[in-house]
Amino acid sequence: MSIQEIPDQPRQVFLENLVSGAATHQVLACGIEVRVAHAGNRPGLALHVAREALQAGQLQRALQRRFEQAQVFDGCFIYLDNQDALVIWHALPTSHGDTGRILGRMLSLANLSALDPGSSR
Repeated sequence: MSIQEIPDQPRQVFLENLVSGAATHQVLACGIEVRVAHAGNRPGLALHVAREALQAGQLQRALQRRFEQAQVFDGCFIYLDNQDALVIWHALPTSHGDTGRILGRMLSLANLSALDPGSSR
């Protein structure tokens, strides 16, 4: 799978739409997207990695990192949806700056930091 990073400007617009409460999503790569998802009444940010886009052992590594680095990934919840997509969910913060940071942590947890233009590679 070829991974290309999110251009800064579309990502900025996407993050602003998230914070404003607009229903939005952004495709990061083939089979990988970020969208708004609710857990009960709580809006959140969900990173979806389709089954076809999952790397071998990606779910196990994400679960292991979440357990071993609990404070770093606090607030991130990992599960498989009904289509066996890996989903990492985090409650949506009210601040735009925090949203970008949380998205970066979620991508890191999924070992997809290459998709985060804000990361230092």
